[in-house]
Amino acid sequence: MAKVSSLGRHASTWLAHPLAQALFATALVLGLLVAFLVFTFRSTVATTATASSNEARVLATKIEGALRRVDMSAAFAADNAVEPGAHDRVGSASWAATVAPLNLNLAQLTRHFPEALVILVTDTEGRVIASSYDELPTWGIGDRDYFQHARTAPTAALQFSNVLTSKAAPTPTVVAYRARLRADGSFAGVVAVGLNLASFEAFLDRIDAGERGVVAVRRSDDSRLVMRRPAAPARINTADPWIPPYRMILDGKRRGVVRYASAVDDVDRIFAFQALQDYPFFVIVGRSVDEQFTVWRRTGVAAMAIAAATLTLLLAMQAGLRRSRARLARSEQDFDALVESRREASCTWQPDTTLLSCNARYAALVGRSPSELEGHRWLDYLPEHERPATAAAIEHLTSGAGALATDRSMRHSDGSIRWIRWVDLPVLDSEGRCVEIRSIGQDITAQKENELRLRQLALAVEQSPNTIVITNTQGQIEYVNASFTRTTGYAADEVLGQNPRLLNAGKTPPATYADLWATLERGEVWRGEFINSRKDESTYIELATIAPIKQPDGSVSHYVAIKEDITERRAAEARIRQLAYYDSLTGLPNRSLMWDRLRHAIVASERSGMHGMLLLLDIDYFKLLNDTQGHKAGDALLREVAQRLRAALREEDTVARLGDDDFAIVVEGLGAERDDAIAHAGRIAEHLHGCIAQPFDLGLPSGPYHGTASLGLTLFHGRANPAEAVLKQAEVAVDRAKHDGRNLHRFFSEAMQAVVAERASLELKLRAALAENRFRLFYQPQLDSTGRLIGAEALLRCFDTHGSMISPASFIPLAEETGLIVPIGDWVLQAACAQLRVWQAHVATGDLSLSINVSAKQFHQPDFVAKVTAAIERHRVNAGLLKIELTESVVIGDIETTVARMKQIKALGVRFALDDFGTGYSSLSYLKRLPFDQLKIDQAFVRDMDDGNSSDAIVRAILAISQSLDLEVVAEGVETSAQHERLLQRGCVMFQGYLFGKPVPIEAWPVG
Repeated sequence: MAKVSSLGRHASTWLAHPLAQALFATALVLGLLVAFLVFTFRSTVATTATASSNEARVLATKIEGALRRVDMSAAFAADNAVEPGAHDRVGSASWAATVAPLNLNLAQLTRHFPEALVILVTDTEGRVIASSYDELPTWGIGDRDYFQHARTAPTAALQFSNVLTSKAAPTPTVVAYRARLRADGSFAGVVAVGLNLASFEAFLDRIDAGERGVVAVRRSDDSRLVMRRPAAPARINTADPWIPPYRMILDGKRRGVVRYASAVDDVDRIFAFQALQDYPFFVIVGRSVDEQFTVWRRTGVAAMAIAAATLTLLLAMQAGLRRSRARLARSEQDFDALVESRREASCTWQPDTTLLSCNARYAALVGRSPSELEGHRWLDYLPEHERPATAAAIEHLTSGAGALATDRSMRHSDGSIRWIRWVDLPVLDSEGRCVEIRSIGQDITAQKENELRLRQLALAVEQSPNTIVITNTQGQIEYVNASFTRTTGYAADEVLGQNPRLLNAGKTPPATYADLWATLERGEVWRGEFINSRKDESTYIELATIAPIKQPDGSVSHYVAIKEDITERRAAEARIRQLAYYDSLTGLPNRSLMWDRLRHAIVASERSGMHGMLLLLDIDYFKLLNDTQGHKAGDALLREVAQRLRAALREEDTVARLGDDDFAIVVEGLGAERDDAIAHAGRIAEHLHGCIAQPFDLGLPSGPYHGTASLGLTLFHGRANPAEAVLKQAEVAVDRAKHDGRNLHRFFSEAMQAVVAERASLELKLRAALAENRFRLFYQPQLDSTGRLIGAEALLRCFDTHGSMISPASFIPLAEETGLIVPIGDWVLQAACAQLRVWQAHVATGDLSLSINVSAKQFHQPDFVAKVTAAIERHRVNAGLLKIELTESVVIGDIETTVARMKQIKALGVRFALDDFGTGYSSLSYLKRLPFDQLKIDQAFVRDMDDGNSSDAIVRAILAISQSLDLEVVAEGVETSAQHERLLQRGCVMFQGYLFGKPVPIEAWPVG
């Protein structure tokens, strides 16, 4: 026991020795320093990941909330959209009154929801029928890709376009859109909401990811970039499917943290990502690892300085322990005065951040006096988004982790942000509890702003999508960015010190380089194009801007070149020119290029005094070849005809394909005398006839194909007739050739022109009548064998501006030819259903059926079934009383499609009649397959029954066929009692004709 007591006394004596105490203090400080550095290292990593994750989650929540409001707005617009009727015109006063409540609601939505720039409601063609604008836009969105997508694959789910430029203002936007669907699921239009990207970008701007940080929003379906801070306009809509966050999302993860170096700038960052729950976007918040640990390294240096100071202080305190408490108190007061006199901010605060004291410098940083600050929490002066991370760091500090060095931002009373680099030292009581913290801080706001500007500039240059090269005045390369490597294939270390001429492929004209150096020597900026070669010796075209870099004294020290690879653009321009001016099937000039050549030839003929010729060639019976042998054979014939025409003419003559089976030939220099030119043109036409008459080997099972052509010729001499008139003359001539029996050539004459003028006048009258609603339906009664009225056929009549009726025999064939029959037929459908609705309201007419004639062109329109459905639903008529009359021309061609369409319409209850039966092909196999309900005997057979010829036998056969197929029969054109009696004897029970009543307007209709 005595020995143990002796050892204890020796140890106590040793520890009391100043050298031992100094060694102990040194070991303690070094241990704390190491622990502090390890802790702060881990804390920096954790803080960075936590901050990025929190910010990504908050940003995703804000964006999702905004998109949900947009979704609700789009759903509201779709649910409340009004469909224009057949007689409604968008933009008219009546239509404006109809959609005024909807427009007002849409405007209120855009005012309440800043994320929506505009809300549009369109019809099936993309025309705007309602919007949030004060006035209805005159433009439409039918040309937009997202509209085409919505029409092709309609869905009520909200979808999003690429970033695009708004039609209303030159600002970028993303369009959130959804299809408007009718009750039957058909496409009715689109509701489009133009997103206010500035509102969304404000969310990104509120996130402080550091000077080299990145905040971005991408598509989660294909990784395309939507928004980014720092901004990168050239990268918008660019997909980066290689980035780890996108790969992790593809693996099913909705959020996460990943560290990787960007391939663009090789900056190592810690990225946090968060995918939106209900929409195809994800957000990324990335902080530079180097930037975060720069703070840690500097903190380490500061901590070592503090450790050294602390050690010195401890040793001083050791010496002071041997002095009186009064001396110690005076020393502490001297220390406090010293801290107060320093330029750095200093303060003492409790673990809950309540300030106990602070110096004037600290108070100045927040724009308040010390008395205002003491007793308040300094955490409340930090930006809100920094508070959670700072609170976590304080908790770590007060739990015994030692000193903490960190950069924190503080909000000044004027709203500005000041950056302070703090060293926080916890003060512990005798039990090791932290009772207060003393902090010393240095204002580094200017340093942070400079670092931010430098990082932004460096990132802009390095991440630029354009190639950037900097050379000295001797032409030696001193810097290239990553885009240079991607474009040329040369790594940076391969070209540094080299001259840019190593890219010279020898294809750039020497004059370009001479102009380049002459411009630079004048101190000006040069712009032009180079044809350069890559490392793999492939060539590419660059659009370059080269400028001198001038020093403050005006001397040039370097040159900077900003270059863009435009190889694909130039190739695309060439392809566009080929597509724009040449026919893809035959390789001949198309209509656009033919127009240019014809105009040039007309001008040249005036200058030379020589006649020229325009010849139009139309292949006879080409459609029959297509229908019977297929389009492959038709294409082969077109290619072979093109080759023969090209071979039969001179190199300087123009052979063009205008479309389908129409070719145009422009020949110049036929002679100064008109008679000589006519003779020359005739010989050319005969020669071309001979070329076309030769057999064609199209690979048909039946052997060689023998074709013919109809040719129309007209001469031109000077500018007396413009190109449009010359083409019209040639068209008239070729129409005459076909009318006269085909396989002929005809020269244009004035008599032909008169026919064309009359036709053009009639077409104008038709268009005016359609626009001014000058069509009317006349009704001819249909009776049964007892004389009872059972229905009527609606016959179309047209009136000119003077009220005179235009002959249906004249305007209906022209309407068929020009395509006007489709809108006219739509009018007939609506008018007939409206009349059926009136009849249904009266007992006397409630059971009357109404037949309308539908042309083949109208019947085969893709939306014809939808239009019939809409007309029936709009007028709420009994579909069984509506009868559609078709001629046999409707079924020629694709019978399967015809049958399917007829069955769709019959499912509505509508009935079908085959008009003019017996005058066309009258194929019994077609009649058996097609779901007709009624046959109509053509009036030609009815009229000739009394003559004792075959018409009577044909009528009996039609009646027999209809009876075997269970079809009704209506005899048309019954004009005499004898015809009526004979038809009754043959078994016909339904009749229509002048004997029973002529077609009359509804005002003269005898019933109802």
